[in-house]
Amino acid sequence: MSLRMHSLLAVLIAGLTGCSAFGPVAPPTAASAVAQAELDDSDSAARNGFDPDTLPKVELSDELLMRFLVGDVAAQRGNPALGAQAWLDIAKRTQDPRAAQRATQLGLTAGQLALAQEAAQLWVAGAPYSMQARQILVGLLIRSKRLDQVEPHLRMMLNAKPAEMAPFFMQMHQLWDKDADRAAVISVTEQLTEPHLSMPEARFARAVAYSNASQDPLALQELDLALKLRPSWEPAVLYKVQLLGGKDSTAVQQLLQDAAKAHPKSSAISMAQARNLAENQNYTQAQQQYEAALAQDPQQLEALVGAGLVALELRDLDKAQSYLERAVTLSPKSVTQLGIYLGQIAEQQHRDADAIKWYLQVGDEQSARVKNRLPRLYAKTGQQKAADAALAALPAETAEQQVSKAQIEAQVWRERKDLPRARDTMTAAIAKHPDQAELYYDRSLYLDLLGDIAGAEADLRRYLELKPEHVQGLNALGYILANRTDRLAEADTLLTKALAKDPNNPVILDSMGWLRLKQGQLKAALDFLKRAYNDLPDPEIAAHYAEALWLAGDKSKALEVLDAASLLDADDETLIATRKRLGL
Repeated sequence: MSLRMHSLLAVLIAGLTGCSAFGPVAPPTAASAVAQAELDDSDSAARNGFDPDTLPKVELSDELLMRFLVGDVAAQRGNPALGAQAWLDIAKRTQDPRAAQRATQLGLTAGQLALAQEAAQLWVAGAPYSMQARQILVGLLIRSKRLDQVEPHLRMMLNAKPAEMAPFFMQMHQLWDKDADRAAVISVTEQLTEPHLSMPEARFARAVAYSNASQDPLALQELDLALKLRPSWEPAVLYKVQLLGGKDSTAVQQLLQDAAKAHPKSSAISMAQARNLAENQNYTQAQQQYEAALAQDPQQLEALVGAGLVALELRDLDKAQSYLERAVTLSPKSVTQLGIYLGQIAEQQHRDADAIKWYLQVGDEQSARVKNRLPRLYAKTGQQKAADAALAALPAETAEQQVSKAQIEAQVWRERKDLPRARDTMTAAIAKHPDQAELYYDRSLYLDLLGDIAGAEADLRRYLELKPEHVQGLNALGYILANRTDRLAEADTLLTKALAKDPNNPVILDSMGWLRLKQGQLKAALDFLKRAYNDLPDPEIAAHYAEALWLAGDKSKALEVLDAASLLDADDETLIATRKRLGL
């Protein structure tokens, strides 16, 4: 949620984010005479909340004059700590708020926060109507975690500027550190808002304080009270949606629908609706919502990213690529988060050089995933030295890391057309980690490609022993039996189980379609393979679909599918075998 920061809060935040926000204190150009002139400047006093008539009348003794000199000369010569101490002593002796102000500013410049706080308290005591003094003191009290002393100062500041009360309540939570005492924050918030509970903003401030203290039920009660005061109020609606999260999707949907009717042009409500739909896997509706937002504002970053990620879920790779690339163009720094998705899209489309380009731009949070993908891509694009270097850089300290590294090394050997080396890499890894199911699965792929069907079947059965009824194992074993043997009934049993577990998985649809083709059920085969191809136009799936089309007599469509797949990966083994089998 983004709200404009108003002046009162902005000043307080500046004080909290660094004492240097006040800037270095310019030293005076003279000593005692200038100091005395400053203390006698009634115009300056009025501007800073001083009442000239109530300022202390202090005789300028020799000792006091000496302290003026020490304070100013120290500040002049770059020793603000000594200057601050001298001016604090003057403030204590004279009770003059102007001396306390000078001590406060020098203390801030020197980073002497305890001294600055003591001086600021003297400043407030001598100039109780000075907003600057109270703002600085509030910041210092918060930094020193003395929240129990903050409330009276904030109350006076708000009473002095009633027009800023509502926006202050909306952003009051920004005052507190992440490790602030949440009970103390709640206490301050409750005290400040108690006289103003007819304001929805006061209820909102309480809701945030409760939520930040992990008291969401109380926070939701406050938001409901705010919404009674101001129905469909956007900030309360959005915060309530955030707190409900995945707990009550029906309530969230209704809340957002009502808010959308009240605020039909609200981009924030529209985005919240789209997010809610996506989180509940209503991807088609979410896509419509994001695209409607983009029709209103084609450069809305959140809508571009959301539309791209939802398109990825819907396996519309071209649309996902378009939206995410537009997002990166609009916000180049977003590539650190979006590069992983653009790289995956490029991989699935067999644009391996583009995949490498995107992966090399991701941020640290995604770097581990990227590093695991780069060795194979380098090998596939002929960058063998880079592949070896990327592989060598992978960690292998834990068992999990060792298994992952072995799998990646085998992939590199496969890309180099060295299937025996890929198989041997898996065999060596299995010897070290005999209970790691994924190693048997991977080795079965290489054994299948090497023509060792019995070995591949044995590995997949071992995989299913370690992961009973796992859909990936059921599909792989069923496919090998359908593709390499005449045990079609057994393959049917396995693939039917797999499809029941994951009915829309294009890989399983492809396996079932290929089995139906082997069984002579051409119409059923075409139905399965068309669904698989539409979802995932992978070269292997394309080859199976093209062969079914060819056998059905639609040779022009079959050639079209084969040619499109060849553009993606002309060296795919299944594509080459299919063309040869069809006499092409």
